[in-house]
Amino acid sequence: MLSSPAWTELASRLQRVVAEGGLTLHTAGRRGLREATDGPPSAQAGLRLFGKEVKDVRVTLYRDNHGWCPYCHKVWMQLEEKRVPYRIQKVSMNCYGDKSRSFLKKTPRGLLPAIEIDGQFHTESSKIMELIEKSFSDKPMMPNGTSQALSLERQLFGAWLCWLREEETPRARRSFEQAMDATENALQRSGGPYFLGGTCSLADCVFASSLERIAASILYYKGLRIRGGRWPCIEAWFRKMETHESYMASRSDFHTHVHDLPPQIGACISSGTPDQMAAAAAIDGTDGRSWHLPLPPLTVDSPEPGQEDPGHDRLEAANALIHCIQGVLKSTRGEKDADNAFQVVCRALIDGVEEVTSSGAFKQGSVDRSAAACLRHTRDRICVPRDMSFPAARQLRAHLNWGADVIDPQPGWCGVPLPTRDRRDTDPVMFGASSL
Repeated sequence: MLSSPAWTELASRLQRVVAEGGLTLHTAGRRGLREATDGPPSAQAGLRLFGKEVKDVRVTLYRDNHGWCPYCHKVWMQLEEKRVPYRIQKVSMNCYGDKSRSFLKKTPRGLLPAIEIDGQFHTESSKIMELIEKSFSDKPMMPNGTSQALSLERQLFGAWLCWLREEETPRARRSFEQAMDATENALQRSGGPYFLGGTCSLADCVFASSLERIAASILYYKGLRIRGGRWPCIEAWFRKMETHESYMASRSDFHTHVHDLPPQIGACISSGTPDQMAAAAAIDGTDGRSWHLPLPPLTVDSPEPGQEDPGHDRLEAANALIHCIQGVLKSTRGEKDADNAFQVVCRALIDGVEEVTSSGAFKQGSVDRSAAACLRHTRDRICVPRDMSFPAARQLRAHLNWGADVIDPQPGWCGVPLPTRDRRDTDPVMFGASSL
């Protein structure tokens, strides 16, 4: 239920614009629907059937609420690629919320991911993935060479963590680059585009979760570009994975990853080089360009590559904001005029900034300045893929910036620093929900 008639009108306006444009907001990679049991996968889905009946569901996947956990990511993709019907139960990671008592009764350590197959409960992602392969063998994903590929991924993972959080030394960088070279060579030897040849396998699901986080964090903390860098086979692999609905629905963006990693793995060490500082500013939007209107075009050659449809992306962002507005307003702790400010941003997403500003009704002084802090607080806490896709998040961040700058102009970046020890600022309970 929406918080006011004004939001109900905005929802109706959005539906009309979407219908008139012949668009859909529920393609793979966009926010999607919790009720979408078939069709494109979504971070919102609570049940996936793949054309089967509910009685055929043998699997319940317990995964993290936000889509931050790399181990949940692997299993999630595997189930989608194999088209195994499954239910989803979302559980908080320790770094952003408390686990339910019912889940802790199943696993006192609160381990994620977890899975129930035919009523039997299991933890640890590698064992879970092997069990899924044995239990649902009609689409095998473990061809010859799987164990070697998984061993290579563990080597890369270890070299990444060593450079990222343990030591900022030439030796650590060299070890990481050597592991990347070995990964590049493995793809080249396979003939591509996947790690074991022409078919997506379990190895690709595992590498997807690690390489995605590596690409984000190494650019942000070290200034070394992975996407579009000196590893062409890895870049080609990324682009092939982006044709998979399972990956598009489960992948995150650089900003989400670089700020969800420290609470999970510990402090990450920034190199402090000019390239690193420029990359971090672009990813955080503090460079005055990356999160400001008009947005620079998003292409496959951007520092964070992607494909965009700006009008469609803005509508997806508006849809997500409308859906979550009660929780968003709850998180602002009743700041004066916050509701009005978010309504203006939503109208700008649907009808365009020019349409909103042409009337002259929205300007400095028209909304209490305290609302700007609410817009900026939300801007920095948009989560991909939980809330929306990366192109839509990019649009929403920029429009929230626009609204905040109209209400409360500032000479430079203004925001609340994101915590690094935990992310309780994103606990769903803050937003009036047990899960989002």
